[in-house]
Amino acid sequence: MGYNIGSLSPSCEKVNLYSQWYSGFVESFHKYYVFNGDKKVFKNRYSLNMPKKICENFADLIMNSKTSITLSSDKSTERLKDIFLANNFFVKANQAIEKSFALGTGAFLLSIDKYLGIKIQFVSAKNIIPLSFDSFDITECAFVSDTVSSDGEVIKDVQVHRINSNREYTISNYRFTVGNNDHIALLDSEDLPAKIETNSALPWFSFIRPNTVNNIDIDSPFGLPVYANCLDTIKSIDIIFDSFVNEIQNGRKRLFVTAEALKVNAKGKLGHAFDPNDVVFYLLDGNIGNENKYVQEVNGNLRIQELRLALQTNLEILSIKLGFGRNYYQLGENRFEKTATEVIASNSDLYRTIHKHEILIAESIKKLIKTIQYISKTYFGISMDGESYVDFDDSVIESDAERRAQDRIDVSMGVMTLAEYRSKWYGESIELSQEMINAARSEKEMKINV
Repeated sequence: MGYNIGSLSPSCEKVNLYSQWYSGFVESFHKYYVFNGDKKVFKNRYSLNMPKKICENFADLIMNSKTSITLSSDKSTERLKDIFLANNFFVKANQAIEKSFALGTGAFLLSIDKYLGIKIQFVSAKNIIPLSFDSFDITECAFVSDTVSSDGEVIKDVQVHRINSNREYTISNYRFTVGNNDHIALLDSEDLPAKIETNSALPWFSFIRPNTVNNIDIDSPFGLPVYANCLDTIKSIDIIFDSFVNEIQNGRKRLFVTAEALKVNAKGKLGHAFDPNDVVFYLLDGNIGNENKYVQEVNGNLRIQELRLALQTNLEILSIKLGFGRNYYQLGENRFEKTATEVIASNSDLYRTIHKHEILIAESIKKLIKTIQYISKTYFGISMDGESYVDFDDSVIESDAERRAQDRIDVSMGVMTLAEYRSKWYGESIELSQEMINAARSEKEMKINV
């Protein structure tokens, strides 16, 4: 199609590297050797796999079961809920945030499906090929979706979203099979329209990124994983954890015994004095030392406290660098014995960090809903009018009592209406909340008149 995507190779290589960190094994780091004086002994380093844990935590704090997405119209909200339910959206959204925060970028992709109607799928950074972009946004893009047929054949669906001369999006669909020796063949597909003229400037995709600047590759169209600037600390944590495990293994109790002790029992007759399969015993050739000893016990001194302190220190550094505050990751047993107010006070950094990322996530979801509204009306004849609202659950980092008190202040200042307040805290639509407020006022006036 004339697009030069060769310049994306460095960015793609970084995505592959971040994918290894997310999976928990980076060969260049987790595979190492120790020279024992005779030869190199290759080992795999034990890992706590903190990148996976970090991204899980971000996803759970931002998108959980209490997250609410509504439209200003009750009827439209019900239609949106049906679309989300058919697509298992909230599960996908949680996983999408985790994967996007792990690799730096992800995207929700919309299409028309003969079974689902409006189909919502997620595409990770590995299957995103930017075609036109600036320092902040990707405007034209190709997306690859992989499936495997019942006979093991790999099928790749490729959607290319381009802006035509009318400044509207045209979507071109292609389906390929990948055979032996990576042989690629183009397929015809009845359920996949070759081209869709959307007749709209709305993109049928919406990107998810962490709300951080990509300082590692500043011109890249891809975002930056949330842990990318913490890799040195993550490496230190894995080195300490590996040392922790090796300390336990190398410091276990051992009994060094001579052949005579192992084969002669207490009565002086030949026979197994000890279980020959017990790994606590180590057979020596001859006596131990200069003394006439047949069994010598060795107990290694474990440096548990020193390693524990080193691990805790690095976990605190990691927490600070992620914007979680100092005490989010810790080994202490009393972490959950604080009151809610104490937790909130100690997690002010976490509160600000999560809200910072919620800004971009909310924007991404609202863009997605705007296109869903367009598709629903244009292709299915069902209007979904109204503005979209994304209400994240911040009860983990901010108590409901404090949020409610702040909203009351906003109502008294006039920056929030009573209907908005009631809708938020009673789980009602704006229209129903206003009706209930009017009814309460009417009843109050009647009592006053009586």
